[in-house]
Amino acid sequence: MSTTVSLTFMSGPRDGETVNLEAKGTPAAIEIGRSVAVGGLALPWDPDTSRTHARLVLRENAWWLEDAGSRNGTFLGEFSAATKPTGPVRLAPGQVFRCGLTRLQIEAEALAKAPAEAVALRGQ
Repeated sequence: MSTTVSLTFMSGPRDGETVNLEAKGTPAAIEIGRSVAVGGLALPWDPDTSRTHARLVLRENAWWLEDAGSRNGTFLGEFSAATKPTGPVRLAPGQVFRCGLTRLQIEAEALAKAPAEAVALRGQ
């Protein structure tokens, strides 16, 4: 599986824009936050996003979302159906998640080679 992931902004000043990010390290990971290092996904306009808010980690041939101890939490799903996971969560193709006020969607092709059980988690 590639260490590149595509995320589409679903809100905010970059709404509708898709970005491709290359994961670094072992395990391969991408940080998301207000002031993350080069190569991460910076959300400097979002006052509800922590400096290092969450990370996407590639393991078991799938992308996992982990909160990085953020003040406001990381959420899966849309609006009133959103849930706040208590630990790492395996993302399904097309899954929407939120860091602060910024909604992001992991693109389906990023997980196309993930095991079938990842697809079963869609919408959770």
